[in-house]
Amino acid sequence: MLAKTRQRPYAEVMANDGNSAWHQEASGSLKAVLAVFVVILLGALGYLVWLQNAQPTSEQSATPVADKPQQTSQSSEELEQECEFDSVNVNLKPGVTYGLGGQEEFETLVCGYLIQKEENMAFEGEEALIKNRAYLVITKFAESKFKEAIDKQIGEGNSVNKAEGNNYQLGCGCLEDNKLLSDTGELSDQASLAKLLASSSAKPVMVKLVFEVHPGRGCTCCNLVDRLEVI
Repeated sequence: MLAKTRQRPYAEVMANDGNSAWHQEASGSLKAVLAVFVVILLGALGYLVWLQNAQPTSEQSATPVADKPQQTSQSSEELEQECEFDSVNVNLKPGVTYGLGGQEEFETLVCGYLIQKEENMAFEGEEALIKNRAYLVITKFAESKFKEAIDKQIGEGNSVNKAEGNNYQLGCGCLEDNKLLSDTGELSDQASLAKLLASSSAKPVMVKLVFEVHPGRGCTCCNLVDRLEVI
């Protein structure tokens, strides 16, 4: 005798099969969403790792500012302080007319530095005579009348001193054999000359200029100032 098989009602079969299909479809969609989420998460984690590696380490960011090279140039205020005429006690013979061609004996203070130029000092028509000329570039005057005297002397055609704007160059003879020489002798002692040779635009020195009375003369190591003494 055959056993009878119980057949499910058609409605029950359709309901169960429909739920199974829905579950399968929902499960596939969820997997796809999860896969997208995982990809986004991995991308975000990768970006965070890259960003962390790109930033400087605490050791790098902690480098002190003092390790940077410091400025060596001096400001105009610092240069002014190095040439403060009121800070020194120097006896000076004051000028009246400040004649620079040997007309008057006087003394004054300036601040500046020494430069050298090779120039032809031969007289017109003669063979070239190249000399190592010395000039004191004046950066500061103690007396405005002395500056005015230089302007006047240059305006009268005497080329021993030179001026280009506020750049005054005082002719100081020639540098020869480690001496500062004019046609009449040495213009400076060795101690002052050493300081003049070490001077520069960044390190000017204070100089006492001495002018004496004498007749006019020709020259190959021309000068108007008779002596220079570094204070």
